Amino acid sequence: MRKLALLLCFAAWGAWGPLAWAQALSWETIRPGLQYARQDVDIEGTTSQHRLHWLRLDLAQPDLHLALSPQVCAGLQMPALDRPPIVASMNASFFSKEFFTRGHTVSQGQVWRGNYRLADSPVLACTTGRKCQALHQAPAQESPTWANAAAGVQSLIQSGRARSDADDAQCGAFCTTTHPRSAVGLDASGQTMVWVAAEGRQKQVAGLALAPLARLMQAQGVAEAINFDGGGSTALHVLGQARTHRPDNEPQARAIANAWVLSTQADLDWAAICPKPPASQP
Repeated sequence: MRKLALLLCFAAWGAWGPLAWAQALSWETIRPGLQYARQDVDIEGTTSQHRLHWLRLDLAQPDLHLALSPQVCAGLQMPALDRPPIVASMNASFFSKEFFTRGHTVSQGQVWRGNYRLADSPVLACTTGRKCQALHQAPAQESPTWANAAAGVQSLIQSGRARSDADDAQCGAFCTTTHPRSAVGLDASGQTMVWVAAEGRQKQVAGLALAPLARLMQAQGVAEAINFDGGGSTALHVLGQARTHRPDNEPQARAIANAWVLSTQADLDWAAICPKPPASQP
């Protein structure tokens, strides 16, 4: 029976080398309802690693509030969010050079302007009632019930099924290249949200293709997941500190369109968090 179980395990994971075995993470409690873990996965035959940072949130925790930074803050750098009452933050949407976001984007019930590629960008949407869902087929328009929503590129896990290496091959270099990655997922109950930020583009830390990232998330109980902006945008901050290290070729924080934010205050003063420079005088 033991041999059969091992064979079934290998068949389920596929030929994935050192990443095939799920690691039990050591979770640090940041505050009630919020836990953090770092995961280092050695790459067989090298001195390099994959390094992932995990944040696990109980969506029912009454004193933690999930938000997407608003459009008025587009162009912010993640260190701007390292202040109370913000507890944690992670970059979110893909964006253009004008900081227009890809896919449906909603912050505190306000729909972003200038969105592009709405139809083919899966959406993570949350209502004011703390109900979140991953919409792998993007709707034609935003729902009036959405309080916060952001879109990604490529689904990682749908109904418990992680994307495969074959799925990545059909997608091309964007999916198969080992980039730094950011992702958000939900467990089967929809009550637990998981953020993941994978480092990469470092001398001894390689990024991930999408399929291995999906399998790692699946191994941690994630049933639905969407890939968000990665590369130099990838950043996870907890309690005022960056937990992720920057790529070697991009040591400074990148200006991004928006970020997922957890705070102990329901209504943040966004004008104070990301003030705009004064208009130039004529």
